[in-house]
Amino acid sequence: MKKTVFVLAYALIAVSIFAFTKTTENNKLSLALSNEYAMKMADASDKLGELDKAVKQTLLFNHSEGSKKAREDIWRLSSDIKSSIASLPLDASFTTSWMNYLSRIGNYAKEADRAEQPDEYYKVMSQASNNLGAMQGDWQLATAGLLDGQYSMGEWTRKLDTSNPNFDWSNMGASIKSYTESDFPLTASESDAMKKKELKHIEDAKVTQAEAIDRFKTLFPNVSNDVIGVEMSKPGSPYPFFHIRFADRESIGYIDITEKGGHVLSYLSERPFGKASLSFDDIKKRAEDFLKNADYKDLVYQESRENNTAWHFVFVRKEPFYGAKVFSDVIHLKVAKDNGDIIGLDASEYIRKEQLARQAIKKIDWKEFFHKDVQVVEDELAYVENERLEQRLTHYLTVTRDENGHTGTYTVIVDTETAEVIKTEKLD
Repeated sequence: MKKTVFVLAYALIAVSIFAFTKTTENNKLSLALSNEYAMKMADASDKLGELDKAVKQTLLFNHSEGSKKAREDIWRLSSDIKSSIASLPLDASFTTSWMNYLSRIGNYAKEADRAEQPDEYYKVMSQASNNLGAMQGDWQLATAGLLDGQYSMGEWTRKLDTSNPNFDWSNMGASIKSYTESDFPLTASESDAMKKKELKHIEDAKVTQAEAIDRFKTLFPNVSNDVIGVEMSKPGSPYPFFHIRFADRESIGYIDITEKGGHVLSYLSERPFGKASLSFDDIKKRAEDFLKNADYKDLVYQESRENNTAWHFVFVRKEPFYGAKVFSDVIHLKVAKDNGDIIGLDASEYIRKEQLARQAIKKIDWKEFFHKDVQVVEDELAYVENERLEQRLTHYLTVTRDENGHTGTYTVIVDTETAEVIKTEKLD
């Protein structure tokens, strides 16, 4: 009996020591995390002040060259502050608004090299400087008491809660959102990009759930015999869609079909795979036949890659006027090697079709444009998005040059109207 009591007492002491040790460790971890958050917050505070100084420095000069270093600092500091803010447990609406503002002020400073209207830059950045001063004051008020790093995680959570009466983070986020809209309003191309993302330009009539299922059965008759569930996308999605789940023999998977127009967003089927038995050409033809039968008739093959069970294909939309590829409008297909079934599809980019504009094609002498040892292997026309989110008609070039006995191959994308080099990429 005494031995049993001793064992129980020893066990109780051991558990108590363990609990105390774990509590101590948790408290230390909580304090360490609190210190880390405080350091990130202090870093954001310091760099916010530096950002305001850099903006003010750019206002000293009429021409962009004079403010080049300060504009580089704006780009760097805005990125650094975003990095600090992203790691803090702040109110979501505030974080989103501030990250957006920082992105836009950094991008605006970066684009100033191309600016031909110094008066416009001065007007925008003067207003931005005023707003940064207000933001800095609000930030100091909001973070008062948090920078010493001595709060527990529970205290941090309470102070950063949106209902905290000491400071309204959501209201600060709304203020920053208003600064963004006044200082850096969306350009026409950015507005178009936003509409494209949310499918606002699609005017197709809505389809019913039954019509969406019929569309599924038409496209995938081999696996659509047993629909096991249909759900609508969650409220707040950029576009409503039907999420249809299926299970047919050994296959399980889903297909997402937009409510507006009944377009396929994505499709995935999982099943056991047999031995690969079809050639690449046969599988590629299966993919092309499927796209035609699904009424995707303006696509051309672009590239492919494989794994041990399937080929992955990329097809690009080809617009009719110039015969140019539109690299923002693609469909990805995954085709099984054993029987040629379509086991994956992503058409989300394709259905957000770009609204394209006509553009001049000026003759460019590539022998003068490139160094004498560069050879132009291929010249295609393609629409490509530039840094300003504009869809531009380009020469999509494949070029080579001798690099110490080895052939270096590059893709070079050149605007057909301005001859601006939009992108240069070395190919493997």
